[in-house]
Amino acid sequence: MNSQPAQADFVLKNAKVITVDQTFSIQQAIAVKDGRILSVGSNDDVKKFVSPTTKIFDLNGKSVLPGINDSHMHGPLFGATRPPLSLDLTFPNVQSISDMVDALKEKVAEVKPGEWIRGFGWDQSTLAECKDDPLRLPRKKDIDAVSPDNPVVFTDFSAHTMLVNSKALEIANLTQETPDPESGEIEKDPKTGELTGIFKELGAQSLVAKYVPLLTRAEKKQAVLTAMEHLSANGVTSFTDAAIGPGGEAYVYGVMSAEFCQIYQELLSEGKLTTRVNILLLMGNYGALTLDDIKKSLKAFEFPKTSDANWLKYPGIKIFADGIPLTYSAWMNEDYVSGDVGHGRSVIPGDTDKEQSDNLVAMIKYIHSKGYQIGIHATGDRAIDTAVDGMVQAMEENPVEDLRHYIVHADFLSPKKAAVLAKHNFGVSMQPFIHAMICDFEPTVVGAERAAREFPFKTVLKAGIPLTNSSDAPVTYPNWRMGIQAAVLRESLVSGSVSGPEECISVQEAIQTYTINGAWQDHMEDIKGSIEKGKLADLCIIDKDILTISPHEIGSIAVLMTIVDGKVVFDKSNGAFEKNNS
Repeated sequence: MNSQPAQADFVLKNAKVITVDQTFSIQQAIAVKDGRILSVGSNDDVKKFVSPTTKIFDLNGKSVLPGINDSHMHGPLFGATRPPLSLDLTFPNVQSISDMVDALKEKVAEVKPGEWIRGFGWDQSTLAECKDDPLRLPRKKDIDAVSPDNPVVFTDFSAHTMLVNSKALEIANLTQETPDPESGEIEKDPKTGELTGIFKELGAQSLVAKYVPLLTRAEKKQAVLTAMEHLSANGVTSFTDAAIGPGGEAYVYGVMSAEFCQIYQELLSEGKLTTRVNILLLMGNYGALTLDDIKKSLKAFEFPKTSDANWLKYPGIKIFADGIPLTYSAWMNEDYVSGDVGHGRSVIPGDTDKEQSDNLVAMIKYIHSKGYQIGIHATGDRAIDTAVDGMVQAMEENPVEDLRHYIVHADFLSPKKAAVLAKHNFGVSMQPFIHAMICDFEPTVVGAERAAREFPFKTVLKAGIPLTNSSDAPVTYPNWRMGIQAAVLRESLVSGSVSGPEECISVQEAIQTYTINGAWQDHMEDIKGSIEKGKLADLCIIDKDILTISPHEIGSIAVLMTIVDGKVVFDKSNGAFEKNNS
């Protein structure tokens, strides 16, 4: 006797299903049961799974993608930088220092004297007063007059530069006699020595940040919920939270603290996670990491347990090797072209490049020996070269298979090192929209030739590396459509000019970087990242055909519905898809 086919919970039909399977096939319908995909094929193929209780969604030709995987972002930090917990200073809300001052003035009028005011997202490359002068930044003299009684801390879009006012400096007991920390820079006026209010890199920022009130437990939980709300509205069904743990307790009012491990598990237990979360742990203070720090942290901090690894997992550890080019803190092989700043330094302690390299490699080898995946923030080519060399040495000395270490950002990755990464099954996580934001500005920092090679998407794919693309939210908003547009066109957000056209990739390749490749990074390509029978029913429904419209229109595509584990977590369709199944 033939067994009856399973009865689907719901069916999507009359769709353009972009499966992202091995042949990148296009199908018409999907049947889903108990959070898994029963069948993918034609409308007729899924009919046998329809019962009187099956919900039918007639998509009338709309496109369906696998759920989007944002392979590198900061969930709690992103949520904490959105209202109501922080002033939104991002472009286009703030396009000048004057706009920043106006926003601060309004906030001062709302709060009590002495209350801290937080803001996030200003971008010197889009501030009108800074566009023609790479050394011009907003400084305390710009904001002091409107905030004499309220300490102010404004973090830039990259989180690598912080602006504070005189009141904040007073509370932190910082003066022109204060020496620079071991890592980072307290900017001082070259003529007077006076503090300007600018702090570069986390080591320096911590001198002020430790005085900013930490978020309460309730505020931390709200930050995660806020982040997931935005992610669901953008079709994101999985993300890597790329640095929380015992090393992040005091950074930016506690948005990287180990307490978030408990909060994520709590939300999972409550059934309130709407995105799958993959976490890299931060095991020491940024900029002060040493091998001893790693050893002590791993001994003192037990990796969290998870009740469901399909929703929440802790595969490894995050390391920072350097800063970013715009602040001259990327660790380069050749000098910067502007300013007397040399070639930058690693944030890893050491008096020389050699000492810093040796310390970074030692950390990589030790973490690898413990069987943890490593995500290494490295933007400058010297930082990337060192990180890749360290990963190779670790693998050769201790051939632990399939850990899938990867370089985060990899701005100035060379073709030679790309080939090495591919050979050893290592990955790269890049951020196309960051490139769109900064590419006009970069020639004044690293020169036109190097700037054109920044974020070499095509080089990475040609080498055979499973490139993942991401938002690095809150550095950019988690709109993957803008990320795909940026990867395909490499056009400046500001001028529209093209930077490094030879590094453009196709729409199909870009889609893979946000879906199946992200699943590979998570060691979960067998159960997510494509629309195939047996995989998790994580789906993103959009309003336009991303494969045929002009690439210039991709960024404006609307997400109509997001489905995670077979459940609708975001719906902007206004009921248009639901049909009677008779």
